[in-house]
Amino acid sequence: MIELTVIGGYLGAGKTTLLNEILDRTDGERVAVIVNDFGTINIDADIIANDDGRTWEIANGCICCDLSDGMAAAIESIRIASPPVTRIFVEVSGVGQPEVVARWGDHPGFVRGGALVCADATSIRRDVNRKWVGETVLSQLRGADRILLTKTDLVDGQQQSEVVDWLKTDPGITAEIVARDDVVAGGQSQRSTTAPGADGAVGEARPPVDDGDGSRSAARTHSSWSITAASAIAPEVLCDLILDLPDTVVRAKGILPDERRPGHRFLVQYVGTRCETSDITPECADSDGDTVADGLSTRESAAPDASGRLVIIAAGDHVGPPEAVTALAQALHGWVGN
Repeated sequence: MIELTVIGGYLGAGKTTLLNEILDRTDGERVAVIVNDFGTINIDADIIANDDGRTWEIANGCICCDLSDGMAAAIESIRIASPPVTRIFVEVSGVGQPEVVARWGDHPGFVRGGALVCADATSIRRDVNRKWVGETVLSQLRGADRILLTKTDLVDGQQQSEVVDWLKTDPGITAEIVARDDVVAGGQSQRSTTAPGADGAVGEARPPVDDGDGSRSAARTHSSWSITAASAIAPEVLCDLILDLPDTVVRAKGILPDERRPGHRFLVQYVGTRCETSDITPECADSDGDTVADGLSTRESAAPDASGRLVIIAAGDHVGPPEAVTALAQALHGWVGN
C-alpha cells in the first residue's frame, strides 16, 4: 500500500518550503510528489535524471507529477511507477481543500496518511476574519488531521502560544498541532485514524469527483492574473509596486529579469504585508531550468516573447483585473492574462 499525505494551507503559508524540506530528508526512500504545476517545486536542473513531459524523476529517487491531466491520471502514473513508490505527498493549491484530496488515499492500492495544513503564525487569525478569505481558511483548518504553524521565526514565543490557544478554542478544529522537526525529520508519516482505508482495506471507499485539489469552488471568491513582463526591473522597485496594490491582493509570486544584473533573474514573493526577493543563478533560470514559482516555471518565463512572469491572486468578486494590476503590467512593459 502506498501512503498518501496531503499538504495544504492558504496562499503563502509555506507549503512549498515545507515540501522541499521533506524531499531533502527522504534518505533514499522512493517518494512521489503531486502538485498543481511543477512551478511549486524547486528542482534544480542538475538533479533532474529523467523528464517524460509529465512525470519527472530526480536524482534522489523522488518523482513529481503535475495535475494537468487530473488527479486520477497522476495517481495512476505513480501507482505503476517502477521502482515502486512508498509514499505520496500532495501539495494542494492555496485555496484547495486538503480533506477532499485526502480521500484519494482510499483509492485501490493506497492508504491515507492524513491532511497536514500549514498555518501562517503571523496572519492566520487575521485571515479567518477577512471577507472572501475567512471561509476558505477556516474550512482548511477544520478539515485538517494535523496543523503546522509556519513563519514562527517572525513571531515571539508569546504570540505563537496565543495562536495555538486560539486554534484550540474552535470546536470545529480537532487537528493535532505538530512541530516542524517532527514533520520533516522522518516523523511526517502519520496515517489518519479516521480514514476508511487506514487499515489497508479498500472496501467500498471511493475517491472524490476529480476536481484536482478541490479548489474550483473557491473560484467564486478568488481571481488570478498573470502578467507577462517584456522588460527587466530592479527587485526593490517591483516590491514597491506590489506593495501599492489593493489590499484585496493576497498573493504575488513570479520570476523576472534583474535590471541591475543582465542575464540574471530573481524570484519575488508577496503575502500579507511582506514582499521578498531572492536571486536566481543563471544556470537555474535559463530555458532548461527548473527553479519555479506557483503556477509559473522558468520554461514559460523564458519564452521567446517574454522575459518574465508575475502571478497575482486577489480575493473578492472581480470581473477583471484591478486597475492597479493593469498599471503594474504597464510598468513592466507587459500585459495581463488569465
